[in-house]
Amino acid sequence: MEDNINLIQQISGIYNELKKFSEITVLNTCILSGCGILIREDDKTIEKIYRHSDSKLHELFDNAIPIQCIYKKAKPIFLTPTDEYVNFGIYMWDVSSFNKIVKVEAQCYAILSMLKLAEKYKESQPYLSQLLIYYSSLFYEFLVSFMRDETGLFIDVKNKTKNSDEKISIKPNKSNYKLSDQLLVYLSLLYLNKMYNDEIYKKYAKDLDIERYSAELNSILNFISDSIETALSLPSRQLSQFIDILYECSKLDIQSEHAEMYKEYIALLSDEIINRIKASGEVEKGENNFEPVTFYTNIRCANALIEGYFITKIDKFLDSANKIIKYISSFYNENLSLYMRDYDNKISISIRDIAEIFKLFNYQYLINKDSEPLNRLTKIYYNVVKISGIMQNDVLITEEIENLFENMKVSTKPPVFLKSFRINAKNTTQIKASKYVNNQYSLYSSYIFLNLIEPSD
Repeated sequence: MEDNINLIQQISGIYNELKKFSEITVLNTCILSGCGILIREDDKTIEKIYRHSDSKLHELFDNAIPIQCIYKKAKPIFLTPTDEYVNFGIYMWDVSSFNKIVKVEAQCYAILSMLKLAEKYKESQPYLSQLLIYYSSLFYEFLVSFMRDETGLFIDVKNKTKNSDEKISIKPNKSNYKLSDQLLVYLSLLYLNKMYNDEIYKKYAKDLDIERYSAELNSILNFISDSIETALSLPSRQLSQFIDILYECSKLDIQSEHAEMYKEYIALLSDEIINRIKASGEVEKGENNFEPVTFYTNIRCANALIEGYFITKIDKFLDSANKIIKYISSFYNENLSLYMRDYDNKISISIRDIAEIFKLFNYQYLINKDSEPLNRLTKIYYNVVKISGIMQNDVLITEEIENLFENMKVSTKPPVFLKSFRINAKNTTQIKASKYVNNQYSLYSSYIFLNLIEPSD
């Protein structure tokens, strides 16, 4: 009993660290980095929010760089100003490293993460909360204005503008749209619309024409409803993501008439994942593609089936998730504190993979109150994640957010989740983190960590 209490206290400490680091990652990426297309300087709403900002957070507000989208990739080191690159804030990242592709998924998880923090700061830091809401609205406006194909569907784009004096020039990065991206935009707008029901945010909503949000939600939902048959043939990774997003929608949507629809769609798609599970517990890639998925896609599928169980209470979804988990668990290496197949001498593990693992462990404990998943989470966190360097400059993190900026001033690198790390199974001291941040991975992972549910006895 005492051991279990100590374990839960340890997990609570880990969750607190992950949530705090995720919080700082989101603020660094979306507010301070400048890693996107800058907003015009005469935005009166931003000026108004800055003017009323909390003096304790003057470092953040004084160095905020308003952007309207988030680039795919960057090297997270602070910019040294040159004749070519002007430093708009002392925490701005190295502009020369920006990969100017804008992914729908990264844009949406930027919105979702900022909204999650806006809820957290509503009472303690109201003007920061309002700033995050407004930024989220501008990110959504960019999606609507610049990230659509000729049929109105949301697609990835690339900024082709050569300098800030030019009119914004956006070109499609790929012509094909992703069905899951359409649903992700719906989830983002659902959350944004819900937040604007609160009086403290409405005073900044006049210029954004938020009254149209309801119509846009209905339009996207109608498209999704017409596309469910298509969703059944998605690759397993996208299919599991589709279930996960629907599950998030079901938790946010205040319209009761949608509840049964989400439940029906999730049950239908979860059945399709079950059809793809081999006798071994491994998942196949697609409807007619019998090749195995990547290792961590198995974990995503298990998470999706557990979410299917949560919303439908259908036992076979949980049973099938456990079948996948049994397969996954056979590859757990006690010495490495990692999942690694026998033939994997060197592997690369992304922060997104780590987030999926921790999410699975969290779900397992919530369902079974089994301490084993929490024991593994603890080992992976302390023996691998913490020493890998994937949480860049985590030593700077402080409990009080306003104290963080003094620490950042004397650093050359912001605290942020890097893309991945590589590990050598034969020499575990050779763990090397990547030098770049993938904002899609980083913001997605931050959103998962911010939503982890604290364990209890």
